[in-house]
Amino acid sequence: MLQNKQIIIRTFNGYLDFLAESQPSLPPEMACQVAAMLTQAEFNLQVAENSYKA
Repeated sequence: MLQNKQIIIRTFNGYLDFLAESQPSLPPEMACQVAAMLTQAEFNLQVAENSYKA
């Protein structure tokens, strides 16, 4: 569980860094929301792929 949490936090922070570089005018609150949505979408896709393979 802790490992999954660390992966999610790293993914979220990666998206935040990407947004800070690519969209510097984006307000921090909006950047957090976008990073959260992208992180959730990525993990939903991974879960779907894993269940498809099973």
